[in-house]
Amino acid sequence: MNRSRFFLCIALIAVVEIVVFTLAMSAGFEGLAELSFYIALLLVFVCRQRVKGVIWDERLSRVEEQVAEKTLKIALFLMIFFGLGFFVSGALLDLERAMNDGMFLLELSGGIILLYLVLWIIAIKPFWDEGDDE
Repeated sequence: MNRSRFFLCIALIAVVEIVVFTLAMSAGFEGLAELSFYIALLLVFVCRQRVKGVIWDERLSRVEEQVAEKTLKIALFLMIFFGLGFFVSGALLDLERAMNDGMFLLELSGGIILLYLVLWIIAIKPFWDEGDDE
């Protein structure tokens, strides 16, 4: 797959994910919405692995890694902060919808952390046998 197909693939995945996520949330299927998010992330990863040639040079790759890491940290912090806030305030005020929304955000952030770790292990696996451990 070349670069233009890669970016087209990413755009199509994003559009389909927006539609599926919105429809699932509006129909009340939070589990399906969460699952579709993870599937979209995996599809982006698979598309990236199929690219032949260079998409970024080494400098941009380092910057991209730093930006992705900081974005992940900020997004997870906000999800956990608001998830705990919704859950605790819903429990204190006896609001079931707020508690459900809080649990959804906490489950989503936990899934993102798990997916991040799995993709990190897959990405680093080729380098495990390199180097000497003495």
